[in-house]
Order: sequence, then structure tokens, then C-alpha cells
Amino acid sequence: MVANQGFGGMIGHSPQMLELFELISCVAEDGESTVLIQGQSGTGKELIARAIHEKSLRKSSHFVPVNCAAIPDELLESELFGYVKGAFTGAQQSKTGRVQLADGGTLFLDEIGDMKSSLQAKLLRVIQEREVEQVGGDQADQG
Repeated sequence: MVANQGFGGMIGHSPQMLELFELISCVAEDGESTVLIQGQSGTGKELIARAIHEKSLRKSSHFVPVNCAAIPDELLESELFGYVKGAFTGAQQSKTGRVQLADGGTLFLDEIGDMKSSLQAKLLRVIQEREVEQVGGDQADQG
């Protein structure tokens, strides 16, 4: 890897950066892994997620970033999972959620620790079972 050419939008040549680039490549090759990227705000977590996506077989599908802290709690569930027509007042048509939009691609959830624990539990089910149930829906879709 020639560091001066960049790597997924990142440039670096220190041993730590070269190790990171190698790790990104290894994770991207797997294609099925769920990855937890930790770090302070502004440290490049989304850059790393995009690099993994772009180096993987999923690169031809969507990369869907979601800043969980920027979406109010009362809207986050319907944004992530979508909803069926009539699920709540104002739901005049069904809407596909961001989890489903990322199907076959990559879903990047930023600031996931800021969401309420009940919604974190629903996301855990999506990760473990690969099933998504829309708000107001009565059956889970395979994702």
C-alpha cells in the first residue's frame, strides 16, 4: 500500500495508519461481518466505514449513514425501520426504512449510544436475526 495515494479518503504512512489500512482490507474481504468502530467525535469513524464499504463486494450497493443523535427519539424508529400505511396519524403511505435501504450494502449508525435502550435492543435483533419489522407491521422482513 502506497500511503501517498490515499486509502479510502485517508492519507497516512505511520505504522499505526498502515496497520489500520490492513485491518480495513481484511474486514472488507469478509463481507458479512458486523463491525463496531469506536472513537471520539471527529476521529474519522465514517471515513473508516466508507473505506470498508468501498473495498468490499458491497460497494455496488448503498452506503447509508445515519446520525442517530440528530434524529429525535420519537422519529428514529420509523426512520430506521420504516412504517406501514396507517401505522400512526399521518402515515398515509408505507415508507421504507434506512435499514432496508442499506440491504446488500452498508448501514453506518453514528452515535448509536445516544439512542434509547429499547431501540438499541431492536437493532440488536436486526443484527442477530437479519430481520426488520416496520413500525405498525405484523411480520418481519428478511434483510
